[in-house]
Amino acid sequence: MTKSEAAFLLSCDRLAKQGRLYFWTFTFAEVLDLVDTRKRWNHLLTLMRRQWPEACGLRIFELHKEHGLHVHLLTNKRIDVNECRQLSKRSGWGRIHVMRIPKEKTPYLAKYLSKERPKAFKRWRLWAGFGKCWDWTKVANIQVESLHASVARALRDAYLWKGNRDFHARKRIIEDVVTNTILHGWTPGLGPGDRPYQDCTPGELLGSRKR
Repeated sequence: MTKSEAAFLLSCDRLAKQGRLYFWTFTFAEVLDLVDTRKRWNHLLTLMRRQWPEACGLRIFELHKEHGLHVHLLTNKRIDVNECRQLSKRSGWGRIHVMRIPKEKTPYLAKYLSKERPKAFKRWRLWAGFGKCWDWTKVANIQVESLHASVARALRDAYLWKGNRDFHARKRIIEDVVTNTILHGWTPGLGPGDRPYQDCTPGELLGSRKR
């Protein structure tokens, strides 16, 4: 399971505590340009939030091979589908389908996130939360417990790494320290003698693999 899927499922659990869950699907009869479709979606969501300001939910993008971009919506409030269809016409949308679902069915929605990400979705958020009445789980809130993740976090904190500057150089350092952690039996996230990385020299951390 990816961090994105984990954050999404935790958000579904939080949303379910807010009320009943309704699953929406918004589609077009014809295939439209992805950028144009996303603009239309932003317009429709703006109209819906104005009409139902207390509504909270999650949005998921799915790229269908034959029908283009689908938008799935999970809300915690009953929204009149006929009123929603009127708003969709104003924003240029097509068909709408909605159904109530139990909380136990929410893991099924994560399948849209487990698919291989289409190249057209580069830099797109496949899912996002909306609404002011709740705090959904962000991907950044999910920490993966693994050797690589422990080393990466400890190096980031030790050397105050921020942003993506020198990304490839940092990646090589992480890989080298992970390798030496395995070879020398260090505690994950610590250097020789269980010392914090900032108390170790580059030679001690990287050894003969120092670059």
